[in-house]
Amino acid sequence: MVAKGLESLIPKKEKNQPAQETSQKDFIFWIDIDKIKANPYQPRKEFDEEALNSLAESIKKYGILQPIIVHKMEKRTNSGIATEYQIIAGERRWRASTRAGLKQIPVIIKSPSNREKLEIALIENVQRRNLNPIDKAEAYDQLRIEFNLLEKEIAQVAGVSREAVSNALRMLALPKEVREALKAEKITEGHAKALLAVKEEGLIKQLFKEILENNYSVRDVEKAAKGVKVTKKVKTIGGYEIPNKDFFEKKLKDYFDYERIKLESKKGKIQFIAEFDTENDLKNWIKKAMHK
Repeated sequence: MVAKGLESLIPKKEKNQPAQETSQKDFIFWIDIDKIKANPYQPRKEFDEEALNSLAESIKKYGILQPIIVHKMEKRTNSGIATEYQIIAGERRWRASTRAGLKQIPVIIKSPSNREKLEIALIENVQRRNLNPIDKAEAYDQLRIEFNLLEKEIAQVAGVSREAVSNALRMLALPKEVREALKAEKITEGHAKALLAVKEEGLIKQLFKEILENNYSVRDVEKAAKGVKVTKKVKTIGGYEIPNKDFFEKKLKDYFDYERIKLESKKGKIQFIAEFDTENDLKNWIKKAMHK
């Protein structure tokens, strides 16, 4: 039997069309939710509780709009053969469906290898920009170590440049407390990259402490890494003190999965602005956000 590649598990998408997990040839089954188990190769280690609750409410109202992908497994027990289904893609939907109280959910059954399970879960998260930088780096590292992939091969799997893979892997060299802060979004990826310019771990930890205490911007960290004394100036918008305006804009862009978002001031208040070219673009964005 000829080994199947990822193209047999994830349908090819047409140009300018959103990624799809299913094709017309896939059969959808309704499986008891308690028979479905998490994917041990899921690169995403933490799930936003508020986002899960929001998705659960959406599922209560509209149901699951897209089946999850699972792998059928059979286990021998004292009472016979037990069947379970391991998630390949769609763990957020499964978790939210459990919270919504669903007894069954729609699934598509595939038969990938362990490497393909990791690749599919990685692709799903990276394409939707749901992975934090450390989870992403650890997923790349798992592909590198467990499956002996080169950085250029990982880049092909993830759909990014080889340089992006290399830079992501460098994050794993940071001290544990810095990596945890990055995962918790206490600092940004830009802060972490600036800290990598510091070679001594003790200095990294000291500068990391100053970032938290003084709310340093990325530029502040870059200066401090070069030994330049930082004189902290607080950015303001409309009279409001907003340190790290870029940081807040990035969080909003990541949360809403939309780049054309900015913060501006008007009459002493902060405005959240999302720009759209057409009313149809706005409608599509709202629909996507509701089922995120």
